[in-house]
Amino acid sequence: MNYKLSKHALDVVSNRMIEIQWIDFVLDNPSLIVKVSIIETHYFSTILENENRCLKIVINPTSGVVITAYFDRNMRKRGCK
Repeated sequence: MNYKLSKHALDVVSNRMIEIQWIDFVLDNPSLIVKVSIIETHYFSTILENENRCLKIVINPTSGVVITAYFDRNMRKRGCK
Protein backbone atom coordinates (compact mmCIF):
# COMPACT_ATOMS: atom_id res chain seq x y z
CA MET A 1 0.00 0.00 0.00
CA ASN A 2 1.26 3.47 -0.83
CA TYR A 3 1.29 5.77 2.18
CA LYS A 4 3.01 8.75 3.77
CA LEU A 5 3.81 9.25 7.43
CA SER A 6 2.45 12.34 9.18
CA LYS A 7 4.80 14.39 11.37
CA HIS A 8 3.24 12.75 14.43
CA ALA A 9 3.68 9.27 12.94
CA LEU A 10 7.34 9.99 12.17
CA ASP A 11 7.87 11.05 15.79
CA VAL A 12 6.15 8.03 17.35
CA VAL A 13 7.82 5.54 15.01
CA SER A 14 11.16 6.88 16.15
CA ASN A 15 10.26 7.16 19.85
CA ARG A 16 8.53 3.77 20.06
CA MET A 17 11.18 1.99 18.00
CA ILE A 18 8.67 0.83 15.38
CA GLU A 19 10.38 -0.31 12.21
CA ILE A 20 9.07 0.93 8.86
CA GLN A 21 8.97 -2.64 7.51
CA TRP A 22 6.53 -3.49 10.32
CA ILE A 23 4.21 -0.73 9.10
CA ASP A 24 4.53 -2.12 5.57
CA PHE A 25 3.73 -5.60 6.86
CA VAL A 26 0.62 -4.53 8.79
CA LEU A 27 -0.77 -2.48 5.90
CA ASP A 28 -0.10 -5.30 3.40
CA ASN A 29 -1.12 -8.21 5.68
CA PRO A 30 -3.61 -7.01 8.29
CA SER A 31 -5.21 -9.59 10.56
CA LEU A 32 -7.99 -7.09 11.27
CA ILE A 33 -9.23 -3.90 9.61
CA VAL A 34 -11.65 -1.56 11.40
CA LYS A 35 -13.18 1.28 9.38
CA VAL A 36 -13.90 3.94 11.98
CA SER A 37 -15.03 6.66 9.56
CA ILE A 38 -14.49 7.89 6.01
CA ILE A 39 -11.19 9.44 7.09
CA GLU A 40 -9.94 6.87 9.63
CA THR A 41 -9.17 3.15 9.31
CA HIS A 42 -7.32 0.99 11.83
CA TYR A 43 -5.08 -1.89 10.71
CA PHE A 44 -3.86 -4.56 13.14
CA SER A 45 -1.37 -7.40 12.90
CA THR A 46 1.01 -9.29 15.17
CA ILE A 47 4.71 -8.53 14.83
CA LEU A 48 6.60 -11.76 15.49
CA GLU A 49 9.96 -9.98 15.75
CA ASN A 50 8.64 -7.91 18.64
CA GLU A 51 7.42 -10.58 21.06
CA ASN A 52 4.19 -11.19 19.08
CA ARG A 53 2.90 -7.76 20.02
CA CYS A 54 -0.09 -6.33 18.14
CA LEU A 55 0.82 -3.29 16.05
CA LYS A 56 -1.98 -0.84 15.30
CA ILE A 57 -1.69 1.53 12.36
CA VAL A 58 -4.19 4.38 12.05
CA ILE A 59 -4.41 5.71 8.51
CA ASN A 60 -6.51 8.19 6.59
CA PRO A 61 -7.50 6.05 3.58
CA THR A 62 -8.51 9.00 1.42
CA SER A 63 -5.12 10.73 1.67
CA GLY A 64 -2.95 7.67 2.38
CA VAL A 65 -1.42 9.37 5.43
CA VAL A 66 -0.49 7.25 8.44
CA ILE A 67 -1.69 9.20 11.45
CA THR A 68 -0.11 7.11 14.21
CA ALA A 69 1.27 3.68 15.06
CA TYR A 70 1.58 1.88 18.36
CA PHE A 71 1.53 -1.53 20.01
CA ASP A 72 -2.01 -2.07 21.28
CA ARG A 73 -2.13 -4.22 24.43
CA ASN A 74 -5.93 -4.37 24.43
CA MET A 75 -6.15 -5.82 20.92
CA ARG A 76 -3.61 -8.51 21.78
CA LYS A 77 -6.02 -9.71 24.44
CA ARG A 78 -8.88 -9.58 21.91
CA GLY A 79 -7.23 -11.86 19.38
CA CYS A 80 -4.92 -9.77 17.23
CA LYS A 81 -3.22 -12.31 14.96
